[in-house]
Amino acid sequence: MKESSRLASIDDLETLIFLRKEAISELKNKRGGEVLLNLDSFSEDSSENFSFWFDSSNHRIFTGLFGDAVVAYGVLEFSKTNDNQKIASIKEIFVLKDARSVGVGESVIHSITNEAIEHNAIGIDSFALPGDRETKNFFETQGMVARLIHVYRPLESN
Repeated sequence: MKESSRLASIDDLETLIFLRKEAISELKNKRGGEVLLNLDSFSEDSSENFSFWFDSSNHRIFTGLFGDAVVAYGVLEFSKTNDNQKIASIKEIFVLKDARSVGVGESVIHSITNEAIEHNAIGIDSFALPGDRETKNFFETQGMVARLIHVYRPLESN
C-alpha cells in the first residue's frame, strides 16, 4: 500500500468527524489534554468546526491516505504576524494509531508545508502536549523545534 495526502472535500466529512472524535478521545488521556479540551478556543463540535474550516479562506483541511482509505487529517490555518507577514499553523493533525509509522503523517505534513510555501508563509508552527514524546519526535523529524513552551499549574480554591 502507498501513503499519500490530498486536500479534503466535503465528501470526506463523515470520516473527518470520526477521525476527530478519535483524536479528542486520545487527547483526554494525555497530560494537559483535559485543559486543552476545556479552553474556549477549542470546540468538540466537529461538524461545526469542519464546516467553518471548509468555508474559511484562511484554513485548509488535508486527508492522509493509506491506499484509498482516509486514516489521517490535518488542519492548516493562516494568520498574520504583527508586521503583516503570513504564518501557517497546524491547528490539528491526527493519524489513526494503526496507520502510524508508515509515512501517512509525513505525507500530510508535506502537503501542509507545501501549501504554506505556496502562500508565502514565513514559517509553520504547531503544538505538542507535555510528555507526548511521539508527537514531539514526529514534529522534530519534520524540522520543527520548540519556540514557546506554555506552562500551567492548577489552582485550588480556598
